[in-house]
Amino acid sequence: MNKPIRHGDLCLQKIDALPEGVTASDTAIMMEGSHGNPHKVKNGIAYFKNVDQYIFGYLVAKKGCVLLHVDHGDRQNGSVKEADLPEGIYELRKQFEQTHEGLKPVVD
Repeated sequence: MNKPIRHGDLCLQKIDALPEGVTASDTAIMMEGSHGNPHKVKNGIAYFKNVDQYIFGYLVAKKGCVLLHVDHGDRQNGSVKEADLPEGIYELRKQFEQTHEGLKPVVD
């Protein structure tokens, strides 16, 4: 199994292929974070489909794909941070954490 890529309250899990029946989105915003800051992608195509409480879509990362967010990344570019994402197909997941009260969404 491929190691998940964590990006704040967003988790990307590499998969082999897109599921059938998904349609490409024309937005660069993959999700809005818990504090209202968008998780964006450059050189990638998002496909949204609510599968369950965790999986909400898919991403096809092209060559030169970059994740953009004000708080997460390994380099600063103006007001946002950037993180490179290897080419591939990823499941988009909301991150949850185990607490004494049970699973709760990650607030980042």
